[in-house]
Amino acid sequence: MRLPKVESLIITVFFLCIALWAVSKCSSKRSQITQRDRDAVDEEDRPVRRDTVYVPQPAPQTPVPQQPAQQPQTYSAPQTTPGVLPKLQNQPVQTAAPEPAAAGAATSGQTAATTNPTAKYSTLFVTIDGLKVRKTPSLKGALVTKLDLYEQVYFLNKKSEKPEEISLGYEKVTDYWVKIRTKSGKEGWVFGAGVHYYKMKRKGVLE
Repeated sequence: MRLPKVESLIITVFFLCIALWAVSKCSSKRSQITQRDRDAVDEEDRPVRRDTVYVPQPAPQTPVPQQPAQQPQTYSAPQTTPGVLPKLQNQPVQTAAPEPAAAGAATSGQTAATTNPTAKYSTLFVTIDGLKVRKTPSLKGALVTKLDLYEQVYFLNKKSEKPEEISLGYEKVTDYWVKIRTKSGKEGWVFGAGVHYYKMKRKGVLE
């Protein structure tokens, strides 16, 4: 049985619409899959967000040890009881190490001293006005000079081998002779009772 031309045309159009709908449906499905794959790739390439930022810290520097500043040596006077003068003792002489000469410095016959020559000696004060300085540790020694009361001298760390008893007028004192140097540079021997570590006036002296 043959269909009429009109019915064949309708059936052909119907199948053609179904085919077009199927093709469009497949294209839409394919575009969705492609978009989903693209989003997945973008999600993988996207950097991970971090809540904290790492900042590299500089390596700690090792502190350079500093040499302690050299403290000046001070002289402590011996403890004494009121009215009693201490005995002067020989003290070792501390010599300063020579300093190296500067490169290119001009040299002469004599090298200038870089330190105070009296810095290594103890300071004493005259306790008897008119104290006599002698060349030898004895009353018979030649007179070098006389010292005023409270005059400052330097103890040269030398004393006589034996003490001597000398009358000061109102009392007799047994003490050693000590070698001193005045501020003017004169050296000699004085009786130990005539000098002290502190400024004071000796009692029992006939004026």
